[in-house]
Formats: sequence, structure tokens, C-alpha cells
Amino acid sequence: MSLRQKTLLLVGVLLVSSIVALSASLATILLGSFARLERQHAERNVERARAALEAEIEALDRMAQDWATWDDTYGYIETRDEDYRRNNLIENTFVNLQLNLLLLLKADGDVVFEQGYDYWRERSAPVPENLLRKLFPQRILVDRLDPKTRVNGLLLLDEGILTISTQPILTSEGTGPRRGTLVMGRYWDTQRTSQLARRTQLDLSLYRLDTPVETIREGNDIPEDVLRVRSKLGPVKGSGNGDDPTPVFIEALNEDSIVGYTLLKDIFGTPIVLLRVELPRDIYQQGQIALRYLVVSLLLVGLLLSVAVLLLLETTVLRRLSHLSSDVQQIGNRSDLSLRVHESGNDELSRLGHTVNGMLERLEIGAKALAEEQERAENLLLNILPETIADRLKHDRSAIAENFDEVTILFADIVGFTQLSAQLTPIKLVELLNRMFSTFDRLAEQLNLEKIKTIGDAYMVASGLPLPRPDHAEAIAEMALEMQAAVRRFHDEGGHPFQIRVGMNSGVVVAGVIGQKKFIYDLWGDAVNIASRMESSGKPGQIQVTQATYEILKDKYILEARGAIQVKGKGEMQTYWLKGRKGDRSEIHFSN
Repeated sequence: MSLRQKTLLLVGVLLVSSIVALSASLATILLGSFARLERQHAERNVERARAALEAEIEALDRMAQDWATWDDTYGYIETRDEDYRRNNLIENTFVNLQLNLLLLLKADGDVVFEQGYDYWRERSAPVPENLLRKLFPQRILVDRLDPKTRVNGLLLLDEGILTISTQPILTSEGTGPRRGTLVMGRYWDTQRTSQLARRTQLDLSLYRLDTPVETIREGNDIPEDVLRVRSKLGPVKGSGNGDDPTPVFIEALNEDSIVGYTLLKDIFGTPIVLLRVELPRDIYQQGQIALRYLVVSLLLVGLLLSVAVLLLLETTVLRRLSHLSSDVQQIGNRSDLSLRVHESGNDELSRLGHTVNGMLERLEIGAKALAEEQERAENLLLNILPETIADRLKHDRSAIAENFDEVTILFADIVGFTQLSAQLTPIKLVELLNRMFSTFDRLAEQLNLEKIKTIGDAYMVASGLPLPRPDHAEAIAEMALEMQAAVRRFHDEGGHPFQIRVGMNSGVVVAGVIGQKKFIYDLWGDAVNIASRMESSGKPGQIQVTQATYEILKDKYILEARGAIQVKGKGEMQTYWLKGRKGDRSEIHFSN
């Protein structure tokens, strides 16, 4: 095959590959952006529908408050004035206010007046039997209504979804004492859903959550997407005040429709109704149209460029292409991204040379960035694993486990951490732990110790591994004393007062790496367990060491016998308190 034919083939392949790659990337970026806009638009409309429903509840609440904060109602609770009853508690009131029920109760819960009404059929109806059963067991009409407290929201009854407002009965000035409670209710049925849909210009519907899937419907069979989304949005339990945020779930039904869902809670904070809003996919469809135009434009530009290149091939391409090939080959052979190809002329090949140089420049920048990223990854790995272990892990992913005969382990724990947690906010608590543990980390680094891990408020550090050192016990003793000093300094700086328990033990351990992706360097062995027992059985502000550690430290440190104690899993053990150093610290030398 001649060079001319190869060039033609290469141009064709590059054209097709570029169009495919650009189309794929543009489809991902462009359609992804339109999809996000579509989801945001759908979420706003779901929130708008929910806000419209809440506005209906607020309107009912304002009307109930107007009736409850009225001298006539206030007097009726005590006098049972028939004029008030004849003038106000009549069917026209239910029709004009579009109410389905009205209750007046005394402060002790006795019913003064109760009346239900079906204003769609314009006739009286009984008050639902389970209404008071739902309200009184929760004592929402008695305990939760002081003169300034009101309750409004949704309530799920066998008869339907009820919007309800309960108001304390006060004087027209809004003063007490409270003589009782006024309850107004309005069923949220299909007619009200249709009215809300017309006002909001949204295709919305409500579905109860307390009935089997095959029976929950509003005029038509329940859509299949509602069956799927019920498990994704629920169950959601509120805190009981109805103020907990509820999630909004968005799902594309097909190419033409997208649906948003959210849960509506009752007055007890329990989700009872699924709100569904269906919208046309105008935004996403517009994105598809834009993408099609863009792909066609790219294809046309690519074809025109190919024709121009082929027309100039005979006179201007072959020789310069050979030079370009030679330059590229030289750069490849030398593996030097700082080199550049020659640029001559002012046509497609010169632009190709410029493009190659731009690519080489970006590759050079990328190679430097990759090297920097590898260095950062190396530093991050060294923060997790000892350097020797990290080096071994790079070349061998098999399990790493080693025996160390002379190791000293330290466990430290904050005393009264549970009480401290109750006094501080989570953010303040994390800041406190970060400041203290960062101080411990700096001490461990200064003393060439190996921090193993932190678990909650517990801190674990060891000496004598992964590289053995003869002064492992002395180094851990210095760490323990400096930790206690750091805690005291923290108190002096005005921090929250607390103490730590410290336990130490020396002995044989097994150290190794756990995991295949998130590596953990950890220790195992009886010596580790005993060190942990020394901490848990210690006293606040004290450093408890075992007999084994005592024998190593007794010549250089001040130790006080605690006596024999019972240690879980080990029986009786002789332990000591580490009190300080003998002489100056400068007399104690540590291995690097």
C-alpha cells in the first residue's frame, strides 16, 4: 500500500474516530447538563406542589384560629349559648367554609360540639369514630396545646386524607386561660387534588401509604412507577413534630415524561401520603435536539477538512509529512516530551505540527502532574503504612505478617468521653479530638514511634516495629508522659477539662497488613491484649504498666507499685504506675 493510500486511510480513520469520540463526550456532557437542569426543574415543581398544599393547610389554620380566638366561642364553651349555636354552628357555616368537620372541646377533653358535613353532597355526616381515637391517645388536644401552641397538618382516616387544624380557645385578645380546643377538618379528596392541580398548573396526584398497593388509587389504577418509588422513599420516620425534611425522588418515565415524588407527613411526623408530580421532558428533549445539531455540524466540518487535506496532499503533504514523522519518531525514541516537531508553512500540516506540539506540551504537563500525583499518593500511603511495609506492598500484594519479639504497645483513652460527648456539639467534639490526636501524632513522629490507629476516643501507638529498636520501652514511656503533659497544657489553655487513661505492655506481637484495597497496618498477640487491659483497668490521669515493661524501665524511670489486680482473661497480674523520669530527660537517648 502506497503512502498516499495509507494517508487517505489514516485521514478517514481519524475523521471517524474523532467524530465518534467527540459525539460521545458531548452527549455525556451536554445531555448530562440538561438532565441535571431537568431534575432541578422537577424538584422545584414538586416543592411548589407541596408548598401549595401547605398553603391550603395554613389557610384552614388561619380560619380555625379566627374562630378559636373569639369571645363568642370562648363564652360558648362555658355557657352553651343557644344563640351562638343557632347563628354559627349551622350547615351554611360548613358550606361557606367548605368544612367537613368541626369540634369544640373543653380543656379536659369533653366534647361540647361535634358535627361532620359532606359539602360536596350538601348534607350532614357523622364525625369519624377513629378521629378522637387518633388524637386523644397522643394527648395532642390536651398536653400540646398551651395558650400559644397550635397543631395543623394532615391526618389519615379510614374515610380519607384529612387536613386538620387544632387551636386553643381564647379570648378575642388572644389571652387565656384556655377553655378548650377547636378542631376544624377538611377532607383532601380527588376534587381538591384537581383544584390544586389547576391552580399550580401541574399534573399532580396523591396516594395513601396505609393501604395495599392494589387498592390505592384516585379514580384510575395506580401507575407502575408509584409501586417502584414507594420502596425507595420509605419507610421514613419523623421525629414527631413533622419538621423533618422529606426526600424528593425524581425518575424519568420515558422520553416524554419525568415524575417527581415526595412524602407528606401527618401531624405526628409520620409519612402517610405520596405526592406525585408528572412533567413533560421539554428541557431534556431540547438538549437532544441541540446535540443532534452539534454532531451534524461536527461531521460536516470534519468532511470539509478531509477534502481540503486530500486536495493538498500531492503538492504539500508527503515531504513535510516525512519530516513530521521523523520528528515524532525522534521524540518517541528519546522519550523526551520537552522536544517539539518543526513547524513550517501555514496550512493543515503546519497546524498539525502545532497541534502535535500542543499535545506534547499538554502531555508534558500531564506527565509532571502525574509524577506529582504519584508523589502525593506515595506520601498518603506513608501516612497509612510504615515506609518499609509500603515499599514491600508496592512489589508484593500478598499478605504481610511479621513476628517482633521486643515491642512496647501503648493504649490511651479519654476518661468520661460519653459525658463529654453529651456536653459538646458533634463539630466541637471532632475539633477537640482532632486537636488532641494531632498533638499525639506530632509526639509520635518526634519519638520515631509507629501510630497504629485511633478508634473513637482511643489512641494506639507502638515502638520496636517495623524496625526493631533496643529502647522501645523508653520511647513509649516518653510518649505516655508527654501525652499526659499535653492534656494538662490543653486544660491551661482553657480547653474542656478531661483526663486520659494510659496502659503499656512489652512483649511479642505479630504485625501485618489487612485488606486488599483499604490497607490497615495492625498488631495482634497476647501482648496487645494485655496493653489494652492495662488501659481499661487503669485510673484517670495514670499510666499503668505491666511487670514486663517495669523490668525494662525501672532503672531510668520512677515507677510505683500498684499491686496485684485481676485482669480479664489473664487472672492476677502485678502492675505499676509510671510517675516520671529519673534525672533529666536529656540523659535518655533514643534510636532513630
